Amino acid sequence: RRIRPASAPPHTLVVAAGRRKEKGAMRCAVAAALVAALAPATADWAFVATAATAPDAAAATQETELAVDDECADEDAGTCALSALQLHGRALSADAVKSSAQDRQAASDAPPPREDIAASFAATVPTDVEMLGCQGPWCEVINSFNALFDTNDPAKIQQAVDVYSQWPSDDTGIKVAVTKDHYYEMYHGRVQSKLAEYLPQGLFAWSFGEKYKLFQEPTPQNHMEAVVVRQGTMTLSMGWWKRHFFWNAVVKATANGQIFPFSAVENFDDCHNCPAELTYTVKKGGLHGDEGDKWAITGLAVVKLG
Repeated sequence: RRIRPASAPPHTLVVAAGRRKEKGAMRCAVAAALVAALAPATADWAFVATAATAPDAAAATQETELAVDDECADEDAGTCALSALQLHGRALSADAVKSSAQDRQAASDAPPPREDIAASFAATVPTDVEMLGCQGPWCEVINSFNALFDTNDPAKIQQAVDVYSQWPSDDTGIKVAVTKDHYYEMYHGRVQSKLAEYLPQGLFAWSFGEKYKLFQEPTPQNHMEAVVVRQGTMTLSMGWWKRHFFWNAVVKATANGQIFPFSAVENFDDCHNCPAELTYTVKKGGLHGDEGDKWAITGLAVVKLG
């Protein structure tokens, strides 16, 4: 007879047989026929005793060995064979459950695919949320740059630009945004000479602290390019005549009317310690994306916000 306890797994066939010797041969034949019929269909079927519980694999193996030894000593071959088959099935079932659990645990512990890692780090850095200190994998290059840039020494600022930034051409460099869409650009190879000219005259000055925001997170679509914004203040002290000359001689409009991050300044005016920001464009793999996991600064802008 076939019985299925309520606790039995859905792929378990339960066989209950008496121990009477005169039925031993019949029970053995039934067991063999069931094995032959079910084994080809799936490896998940197992014979278990009606009173079976769920012991671990080691206990089940020991129980099988002991039961076979005890019963085969005083029963015929049929009873012994069916009993051994039932108990061995329990051991196999326990092994299968344990193996499946281990496989699931291994899968959950596996590291994410490499292509997902670059995307996932940005998820830990919130966009447009103020942060105390730079956060993100690009911060090593930014902090190294800042150590020189924050000295306000033209020679050290030039060193920072030379070592930690990469530029597509000689006529690109640090932008000084005087409105939301107009800027003056110091070519990266001439930063020292220009700052040595402007800073002593007090035409402009800046100072930046430890508050940052992630304006743009790096994605494959933007070629792993992030834009990080650092808050600070800026002073412009030119007077009307110098501003007029400066505007007409060296200030230019952004391409396609692009606006600097968080800027709403419409007019080019003097100001003292007005809000400002230093924006860093940083790219994984360097300017051309061929330097592996290295981050490089590929754009800098000092932006007047008030």
